Amino acid sequence: MLVGNMKKIVICAAILLVAGCAKRPEEIMATPVAVEPYMQMECPALAQLKMQKDAELVRLEKEQNQAAEHDTAAMAVVHVPVASMSGKDKEPEVARAKGEVQAINSAYQSKNCAAG
Repeated sequence: MLVGNMKKIVICAAILLVAGCAKRPEEIMATPVAVEPYMQMECPALAQLKMQKDAELVRLEKEQNQAAEHDTAAMAVVHVPVASMSGKDKEPEVARAKGEVQAINSAYQSKNCAAG
């Protein structure tokens, strides 16, 4: 009976540790961001902001991939998601940046900025 309980505890602990691993950027959903503030901007300013946010998202996704890779490696060796536990997991930042990029792109298209 004790062996059965230990087995359950080990399985639960393993599931919790894996759940704590950093996600790949493509697995992270965008945080909804309102389009209205971006609709107030003129096309040149919107285009500049679009470039900045696209670059920020690329940088954050790269950092997130590194965190996910470190967690995968750490789980194989020490069975602990080291990157996630050390603050290197950028999931909230990636989600926010994705939402901002989506909202900016929506405003950019709605205002026909690419056409002008």
